[in-house]
Amino acid sequence: MLPKPIRAFARGLAVLAALNRHGSASALTLARETGVPRATVYRLLQTLLDEGYVGRGSADDRFHLRLKVRGLSGGFEDEQWIAAVAGPVLTELTRRISWPCDVATLEGLKMVIRETTHPIAPLSIDRNMAGQELPILASSSGMAYIAFAPPQERAALLALLARSDDAADALARDPAQAARLIAATRRRGYGLRQGGKIWPHTGAVALPIRAGRRVLGCINAIWMARALSHEEGVSRCLGPLREAQSSIERQIAAQQAG
Repeated sequence: MLPKPIRAFARGLAVLAALNRHGSASALTLARETGVPRATVYRLLQTLLDEGYVGRGSADDRFHLRLKVRGLSGGFEDEQWIAAVAGPVLTELTRRISWPCDVATLEGLKMVIRETTHPIAPLSIDRNMAGQELPILASSSGMAYIAFAPPQERAALLALLARSDDAADALARDPAQAARLIAATRRRGYGLRQGGKIWPHTGAVALPIRAGRRVLGCINAIWMARALSHEEGVSRCLGPLREAQSSIERQIAAQQAG
């Protein structure tokens, strides 16, 4: 006769599987999807937090998978572990510079903000940025991504953007101008935006997060354009941003080596 299954363990696996499907989610979302009472979901998540399998966003009440999950399954995607590693680094970066910071990754033909300190940054005026889509050729993160992506990936992205009907992608239909903008970004070593049609009130500088030749995502810092020129913004933010970039890349490399 087989022993009875452990219901609490089954519920924990259900919550973990649902979180894996979502990438990041609130306890309420996980409770609705799994049918597990929300109070029980919180207890399960606290156990997973204590054991290092789950992390909690620094700027909201959403949970995400942590690197330790890679020892259990192959379902731990790049976007999830970048955000998990980057969260504490972003918080420290904002503590240093007071301006908000994001980590964004490529999804289709957009960069998507996966982790952000907008809700906790003293100098932020845009609070609800998590999950926002950024156009590749009109954002600092998008320019940092495409400029430092491997040449074959860059060419494929430009070809797809040229066929896009999104007005923010129109630059891709002028190959010479797009190539000049990408070349300038590569020479500088970072993506840069000051104002623009979509966010005229802010400026931003961004750096790629790399593992070998791959660009896994980008980290940026944002300032109010009326408060700082792009020269001042770069001067104040780029040094700390480079240190944050290096910290994230070192942690990713250490996890991959382990």
